[in-house]
Amino acid sequence: MGRRNRQRGAELQRLAVNLAKDYDLEAHNRDRGGACHPLGDILIDDNYYGCKMRKNIPSYLLPEKEEIGVVVRADRIKPVIVIDLERYLLMLKLLKEGSNGDESLD
Repeated sequence: MGRRNRQRGAELQRLAVNLAKDYDLEAHNRDRGGACHPLGDILIDDNYYGCKMRKNIPSYLLPEKEEIGVVVRADRIKPVIVIDLERYLLMLKLLKEGSNGDESLD
């Protein structure tokens, strides 16, 4: 992997961590200084996430109509969903706020 590719990956990690912090979530870059963290690249509210920077993303992974995300699944693998990072972070924030003693969500 070349230097620029590593820089682009680090930029994505910083972007994701800073966006999470904008949503009042606790976030840390675990993959700093080129040291690969075994559990994931970034940590957001006690969950690890990998960051993958690519020049192009396959079009089938992107919403094509009014969808907010795309569910994908390969043979013998659990389904995953591809959604906008900001929408996901907002959902995490709302979930966190709802679990902090607000019982009115029942």
